[in-house]
Amino acid sequence: MWVMERGMFMFQSLKARFSARSDHQDDRLNTCDDLPRLDRLRRYARDRTVRQRADARYRALLVGGNASLRLETRVAAVRDCTDTAVLAYVARSAREECLRREAVERLGSDRVLMEVALNDSVVRLRRRAVALMNDPVLLEDVVSRCQTGERRIARDAAQRLRELADCA
Repeated sequence: MWVMERGMFMFQSLKARFSARSDHQDDRLNTCDDLPRLDRLRRYARDRTVRQRADARYRALLVGGNASLRLETRVAAVRDCTDTAVLAYVARSAREECLRREAVERLGSDRVLMEVALNDSVVRLRRRAVALMNDPVLLEDVVSRCQTGERRIARDAAQRLRELADCA
């Protein structure tokens, strides 16, 4: 019985030590604003929770979650990013138009481009998303889903459909 109590005490002691270490690491991740370091951690960290937390922090910083990061730094990080999920997130969620535009230019997903074409607040960016689309079915969807006040987007999508039909 004494051995069992001692073993339980050792287990609790180890658990507390690792829990404290994890809390300290979480605090460091929550305050880290080093985008290259967060990018490495989100891709290569051994611990899954570290990867997830680094990914969440990386995405939050890219879309404008920290005023201390300069816009040029975030644009450069988006320009260097190769992860399509992160680019899609930035295209949908970034505060600044130039960040969303940079992500849109690098995207290869017509489905995300369609979302931008239908939902972005900046008409110029919506038109650019339509111009980059290559899927006729999704372009037809854009034409049919555009509201009455968005005729320019619908016309651009119809024009892009004609261009794709001429190329085929």
